[in-house]
Amino acid sequence: MTHPEHEPDLIAESQRLCRELEQALSHIHAPSTDATFTAVSGRSITVKIPTKLAAVEGSLSWRAHDFAALACDLFERKRVVPGAVIARSLMETTALFYLVQRKATQALAQRNLRDLDAFLIRCMSGNRLAKGDPDSPNILTAIQAIDKEPGCEKYADFYASLSEFAHPNALGSFYAYSSFDSASRAIWFGRNRGLTRGEDLAFAVVFALEVLAEFMARAKAAMPAVVELAKETYADEETG
Repeated sequence: MTHPEHEPDLIAESQRLCRELEQALSHIHAPSTDATFTAVSGRSITVKIPTKLAAVEGSLSWRAHDFAALACDLFERKRVVPGAVIARSLMETTALFYLVQRKATQALAQRNLRDLDAFLIRCMSGNRLAKGDPDSPNILTAIQAIDKEPGCEKYADFYASLSEFAHPNALGSFYAYSSFDSASRAIWFGRNRGLTRGEDLAFAVVFALEVLAEFMARAKAAMPAVVELAKETYADEETG
């Protein structure tokens, strides 16, 4: 058994990763000069898909930082269940960012941006409320996809564990907010009545932020190739 003094401080590590993410966040996106070219018709064209991709990735990154910072704060304040709910949302956001980046990688490999463009539209305007609007991406599909990525094994298992706290199940309700005294047969209520600590659940925040950092770096590296493919695609469509 690991001595408590030697246990890793996962809340502190999640806070460190959160600060690193904050430094990496983009505050503005403007189309690069490389995204503009002169078409055969003589018109100056700025391709749109790179901007759509930057919009989705930037929004997801900021959303992830919001959740990560709040989860860290809640775990530090020993608000275990709310922290678990927020950490679960962080894992969902990271999974969707991964799926966007994977589709961008597939588009580059196939030299075809059609599927990526359609997926970006779903990310930007999809919802489950209005008829006729695109469907938003299925988050369980994203969770299942990232779980198969090397280095992300057990991602779905951690997500499922957090889901037990996010719903009013035994872990998220009875065992978290009540305890039974067998001698007096009294039930005591209050926060943190269960055995789960914020330090235990903070691993999910660390996991999600490490994965997010990796795929944010890959997304940044891939953007110039996406720009070039978008220009090629537009030129082919115009001449075709």
